[in-house]
Amino acid sequence: MPGPAFTEGDTVSLHPIEEEDYEFIQRGRNDPSTRVTLGDTSIRRREDVAELFEEGAEYHFLVCVDEGEAAEGGAPTGESRDPEPVGVVAFGWVRDDVRIGSLMYWIAPEHRREGYVTEGTALLLDYAFAERNFNKVNANVVTSNEASIRTLESLGFEREGHQRRECFVDGEWEDMFTYGLLADEWLDASDS
Repeated sequence: MPGPAFTEGDTVSLHPIEEEDYEFIQRGRNDPSTRVTLGDTSIRRREDVAELFEEGAEYHFLVCVDEGEAAEGGAPTGESRDPEPVGVVAFGWVRDDVRIGSLMYWIAPEHRREGYVTEGTALLLDYAFAERNFNKVNANVVTSNEASIRTLESLGFEREGHQRRECFVDGEWEDMFTYGLLADEWLDASDS
């Protein structure tokens, strides 16, 4: 069971990642539909997952829903129960000198298309820009990952670049798009 929530939205909450969460993360990261869209096809052992969180863990969160919210079909049951992890939202790396983070997220296959990644990412962006004084957040996305492209664009990210043959996916080299979101763009949109 995840520890206490760090921040909460309407349907999801973000929780700091603890050692007992590593099995869920390992299972999620090793799922072919997750690892391929992340452009990271490395096999993750439990020890590999632990290494991911040795540094920079302050920007890695479990995305959770109340078990009542995660009922079949995503329909709320009206009961509030223990939070259930459904994915991860994080900064894979942070450049402290210029206050830029590199966004990464994934949602377990059985919980996709419920809006969890969009809301979880918005909570992370609120934290990064309003509380941690980040200047910018970047994201890379495989050009065939239309769902992630829609998510980024719905949050106000602008496409800033196109990297050719950047990632090896399903036996083929694929291009990636680079997206960016500036603090004032996020904060101004939040105020309106």
